[in-house]
Amino acid sequence: MAKEHFVRKEFKNFTPDDPYYEGRKYPEPTVCEMCNATYKDGRWSWEKPPKGVEANYTLCPACRRIKNKYPGGVLKLTGDYLLEKEEEIINLINNKAEEEMTYRPLNRIISIKKEDGAIVIETTSPSLARLLGEAVYRAHKGELDIRYKEGEKFVEIFWSRILEDKEGEED
Repeated sequence: MAKEHFVRKEFKNFTPDDPYYEGRKYPEPTVCEMCNATYKDGRWSWEKPPKGVEANYTLCPACRRIKNKYPGGVLKLTGDYLLEKEEEIINLINNKAEEEMTYRPLNRIISIKKEDGAIVIETTSPSLARLLGEAVYRAHKGELDIRYKEGEKFVEIFWSRILEDKEGEED
């Protein structure tokens, strides 16, 4: 029986207009010139290429996105709760991204920037942005808004939380 292939409904209208979608396989093994990830058996991994085999060299899609500053996803964190828990939230994001990158080398953080009281995290893939946004939401509650761009493999995630008034405080 053939295995069914499921496509996220958000990406059903995706067309390969993405400059980082090549629609081809790399010759094996191919090693990324920047991060040393290896393309083997149809996927990128952190495995070293076999000894005695001459490898091909190129930039992997994640390193190309990083080099070109072309994110696949953006997570924007806002709210006065963020000011009090900033270090804890950034640590959570970095730990989750590092854990994800262990298994999926193409899922990486491009940048973490502070902009007008917000923290903006750019990622190389929509799935990493979503994973990070959902991790912050699960750990710190608040509001989470996920917006996929029609026809593109890109996502914007917005998380916000306002500090709750302390009991007994008067206005």
